[in-house]
Amino acid sequence: MRTILLVALVIAGCGGGLQPEPICAPSLVGLCGTLRFQGTIPDSTDDVFIAAYATFPQTCNDLIANRRPLIPGSVPYTDSVADYSVELPPDTYHWVVAVWKKQGSLTLTPADTALLRVAGYYRDPADTTQPGVVTVSNGPAPGDINFVVDFDNLRPATDFVSCTAQ
Repeated sequence: MRTILLVALVIAGCGGGLQPEPICAPSLVGLCGTLRFQGTIPDSTDDVFIAAYATFPQTCNDLIANRRPLIPGSVPYTDSVADYSVELPPDTYHWVVAVWKKQGSLTLTPADTALLRVAGYYRDPADTTQPGVVTVSNGPAPGDINFVVDFDNLRPATDFVSCTAQ
């Protein structure tokens, strides 16, 4: 009986310490999820990041100027799976995309499209041929915004928007 009581006290004292760490911090206003990586990482890889767009970009200018966050953070890409989280202002986002960046410096102009490729994007769970829409509120971040990054199928911006800079 004493052993059972001792075990119960130890478990109660752990405060959930043995539970997995949540991907989304409780205070995060933004979104989070898991990226699954496939394909061969190009030698020229400098970075992978998540970008979100309130409206689907129509031009290269939109692609750069309307990206949220404007200066994105990195996602670790050397394992087959990575958790990510990104702070975003409350809004409805019509395109959430993983962006591969080639080595080189970004200028925050449409010329950046020469260094950036679409590596994957969140898809509508009901129709995976379409981009998924995500609503970010002032409350807890929507989790499970999961998608695949395919290093063997990096796509230029011109596959999605009208651009003159390549």
